[in-house]
Amino acid sequence: MNKIYFLVFLIVVLVGAYFAGGRVANEKCRARLANSKADQQLEIVKLHEAVNEEVFSRGVGDIRRVLRERYTIAQ
Repeated sequence: MNKIYFLVFLIVVLVGAYFAGGRVANEKCRARLANSKADQQLEIVKLHEAVNEEVFSRGVGDIRRVLRERYTIAQ
């Protein structure tokens, strides 16, 4: 009788460990995904900063010159 109780206890412990391991793996996956998304957001913010720096450093005269060179009507 004691062997049956021990076997049932062992099966319950193994099933519990299996499900607990699955939860841990799921949470690690979510954390890795969250870190990946945060890194992507950081890359996007850095790209926006570089673009904004380039746009704000140019003067109005430079923009007018570029537009005039590219979009004039040929005579």
